Amino acid sequence: MTNDGSNGQATHSRPGEKLATGWRWILAYGLIVIVIGLFALINPLATGLAIGIMLGMMLVVYGITAIAAGLSPLTGRARWIELLLGLLGIVAGLIAIFNPFAGALSLVVLIGAWLLVSGLFQILSAVKITHDRLWRVLLGAVDMILGGLLLFSGPGTGLIFLAVVVGISFLFRGVFLIALAREIRKLGRA
Repeated sequence: MTNDGSNGQATHSRPGEKLATGWRWILAYGLIVIVIGLFALINPLATGLAIGIMLGMMLVVYGITAIAAGLSPLTGRARWIELLLGLLGIVAGLIAIFNPFAGALSLVVLIGAWLLVSGLFQILSAVKITHDRLWRVLLGAVDMILGGLLLFSGPGTGLIFLAVVVGISFLFRGVFLIALAREIRKLGRA
């Protein structure tokens, strides 16, 4: 029993009513995410362009926020660092917006470096940790190989890798959302 607030009278609603209709929105969301994932896999150039533009916009927003924080009266001794980082963020963001492939490729280089370093640390940790040594060495080797491929391959390969990662992520997310919608639909019927 809930109060609808309009005339003070109580109304009765089933707990499953919202579930019975809300699952459709989640299903539609999952289907849209799958279509975007497929598009990312089919057209890696458009995916690289979109990622570069989004990265640029995020950097500009970060830069503006950092400058605002640097100019606020609450900023202490590090005011000049916030202002400098904000300016750097805006410049890097504008470069990425006006040259989105450069932005996407810089992201590919960062991912490659991260995989290389992560793989090295996995292998080094296998020296001290004995209970899952083989898995750590294998994971480290795979990470180092992927990182090396990203760092030392051409820009086309890097953009394709980025598109594949984004596409696969969206496909899995879409499948999860569709499964979630089906479960919510079952709950609504119960």
